[in-house]
Amino acid sequence: MAVKRASQVKKSVWLTPQPARGRRSTRAAGTAAGGAGGGAGGGAGGLDREVVVAAAVRLLDEQGEAKFSMRGLAARLDVTPMSLYWYVSDKDDLLELALDVVAGEMELPRPGDGLNWQDGLRSLAVTWRAAMLAHPWAVRIYHDYLNIGPNSMRFSACSLEVARSSPLPEFDAMAALSAIFQYTYGFTATEVNWDEKAQAAGASVEGLIGDITEAVLAIPGVAESGLVTERPEGSERLLREREFHRALDWMLAGMTAGVAGPAT
Repeated sequence: MAVKRASQVKKSVWLTPQPARGRRSTRAAGTAAGGAGGGAGGGAGGLDREVVVAAAVRLLDEQGEAKFSMRGLAARLDVTPMSLYWYVSDKDDLLELALDVVAGEMELPRPGDGLNWQDGLRSLAVTWRAAMLAHPWAVRIYHDYLNIGPNSMRFSACSLEVARSSPLPEFDAMAALSAIFQYTYGFTATEVNWDEKAQAAGASVEGLIGDITEAVLAIPGVAESGLVTERPEGSERLLREREFHRALDWMLAGMTAGVAGPAT
C-alpha cells in the first residue's frame, strides 16, 4: 500500500502540541474513538514516544515505508494498535518523527575541527548521504515533510553557519548550499534506487548493470553507435564513492570562481 503523503505541510507533527501523558492525541481521537486504549488513564505500560519512534525506525529499516503500518508496529511492541495513539496521531507523525531520528545520526562539523568552509560543506554532504544510505526509506520520503524537528534544525543551522563562513556573498552562499544538497539528494536517491532494483532482481548492482548492458547491446545498431561505454573496473560501491567526491570537488572548486575579482 502506498504511503499517504497529502497535506504534510499543514499537519507537521512539529507544529502540533504533543499529547500529554494520559491523554490521547487530539488528531487521532476522532479516528480512535471506541477502540481499545493502552490502559486506564494513559498509554501502554513501558511505552513513551521515544520508544515508539525508535521501534518505528527499526521496522522501517527492515520493511521500508511502503510496508510500514501502525498495526505492524504495534505487533512489534506487543501492544494493541490503539495504544500507539497515546503518543502519535497517525503514521505520518511517526514517519516525520523517524526522519528526525535519522537526522540525529548525522555528524556535524565543529568549530574545533579546523575545517575550511569547503571542507565543511563536504563533511555535511557526506554525513547526510551516509545517514540516508543507512536508512533508505528516509531518502524516499525526505521531501514529503517539513523536517523542522530539533535534529534537522541543528543540521540546517550548522549548514548555514558553514555557508556563511565562505567568502561568497550571502545570496551566492545560499545558492551554493542549495546546489550541494540538491546534488547530494539526487545522487543518494539514485544509489538507493539501484540498490533496491538489484535486490528485487536477486542480483548485485554490478550483476544488474551487466545484465542491462548486455540486453541493450543486443539491440541492433547500439553496439556500433558508441552509446554504451565500458564501465570502469571495481565494485559499484567504490565507483560511487569516487564519483560522488569527484563531482563534489568540481562543485566546490567552481564556487570560488571570480570571488577574488580581477587581478590588479
